[in-house]
Amino acid sequence: MLLWAWRQWRYEPVRATLATAVFAAALALCLLFEGLRSGILADLAAFPSSLPADFVAVERGNDYFAIMPSQLPQRGREQVEAVAGVAWAAPLTMIPVILRTPGLRTPIQLQAYEDRGGPPRVVAGIEPDEERTVVLDQRLARRHGLSIGDEISILDYRMRVVGLATGAASPFTPYAFVSYDTLLSLLLESNLPLGLDDYSLLSFLLVGAKPGVDREALRPRLAAALPDADFHTPAELGANDRAFGARLLGPVLWLLSAVAWAIAGLTMGLLRFADVQAGLRQFGIQKALGATPLQLAAALTTGSLIVACIAIPPAMLLARAFAEVVARWNPLYSALVWEPGVLSRGLALGLVSALIGGLLPLRRLVRLDPSLVFSR
Repeated sequence: MLLWAWRQWRYEPVRATLATAVFAAALALCLLFEGLRSGILADLAAFPSSLPADFVAVERGNDYFAIMPSQLPQRGREQVEAVAGVAWAAPLTMIPVILRTPGLRTPIQLQAYEDRGGPPRVVAGIEPDEERTVVLDQRLARRHGLSIGDEISILDYRMRVVGLATGAASPFTPYAFVSYDTLLSLLLESNLPLGLDDYSLLSFLLVGAKPGVDREALRPRLAAALPDADFHTPAELGANDRAFGARLLGPVLWLLSAVAWAIAGLTMGLLRFADVQAGLRQFGIQKALGATPLQLAAALTTGSLIVACIAIPPAMLLARAFAEVVARWNPLYSALVWEPGVLSRGLALGLVSALIGGLLPLRRLVRLDPSLVFSR
């Protein structure tokens, strides 16, 4: 079979190249959907996991950061700072808003912070250091065609973009960061209910422990001091947001991946049917010499593996190109097609699809009568 494959590449290079290219495209599609699933879930967890704190206080009963709204008592910071072992507590306020630019609207999370809990990493410009300034995640900015110095309007409140950050975007929760002065001005100008008794400007509290303090012993003391809150580590919140995304989108994304794998298997099956038909005389000779169905299956799967292995490098490059197309279409979607886990899982399942697809012509060969082949 290896000799036959070599002769096919030598004497029919165009056909062999086209077969490899077709399967590489199918395999690239598998990698793309695997990469999208991995990228969406990783983005959901990235920002909560990066919060610079030992614990994050969220509204009681809420195990998520950006998935569900959180509101803590306005005096919660004082109550937490009074707990023995607490070094500092930093407030965060997060409100869902719509970022509007001509022809485009995107739901975002507007987050106000003091000195902690801002953009994970500012890659261009500065942090929001004065009123009416904002930092956007750079993928969100790219989505809206914004750059440093541009102005945006949120709830009819004008702000100037002074920085771009990374690590704070996903298709569902892209973040924008402002100071508390900017947030207060925005709320006042937007006539939102600041004065109502049940309204609080405190969404989360970042809590830092003193050096040497047992974190697990500190958690119940924090819960007792602020019974309206649950206390999670940033890693726990990130994992919870990721798990929520997996429950919400997992079935759809797995279905897309399964369809891609099925396409890869059917593609290989069609390619092998064509090869079998073109080499029917050679297979007839093998049957005449006593080839068993198992040997014929081995020949088919060997050919499939040869095509699949040759297709892997171009498939990786093509998957990367597909990911770039997706990013240009909507930068909030990140396809991690070259992540080791995605590559290993996608390529392994792609090879399994190739093996299954390669066996589709087996029934044709098993029923092949060598005498009919030689009579042609």
